[in-house]
Amino acid sequence: MLTVAFMAPNAVQLFGMGAKRYRAPRTPMRRTLKRLERAGYLERVSSERTAWEYRLTEKGRELLKRREIESIKIVKPAHWDGKWRIVVFDIPENFRHARDVFRKKLRDLGFRYVNLSVWICPYECQDEINAVSAYYKVGKYVRYIRTDYFDGMEQAKEKFGLQ
Repeated sequence: MLTVAFMAPNAVQLFGMGAKRYRAPRTPMRRTLKRLERAGYLERVSSERTAWEYRLTEKGRELLKRREIESIKIVKPAHWDGKWRIVVFDIPENFRHARDVFRKKLRDLGFRYVNLSVWICPYECQDEINAVSAYYKVGKYVRYIRTDYFDGMEQAKEKFGLQ
């Protein structure tokens, strides 16, 4: 509810609460805001004791970005377009942690690996790959390829359950 309030202040009306003048219980809401403020995710904008104006801190924005990356999914279309998406990367050893979490995210998105730095997926996902590689700051080491043929394509079709 708090995230919705930050992103869309009038969202309460969308949930049908606007007509009844919905009021969130003050004590639990204040407690939550104070907890987020103590954790460093929010900062109070107004110095007035009764003000409810808060702003996300840099730490809060980073948390939202991380949650957004964690929730990214590839949309599976009704019909496969016959194209393969190949992600190739050569992330240096000094970015080992980023390379490992990038590889894990590819697996979570439904990619299958050809080898440790070549991954395939049959569905459009360029925006998702760009977002993930930018978040982990490895974008300059990652290449996205769209093709209609590669050696081993028949085995990949079986793995993904495609005709």
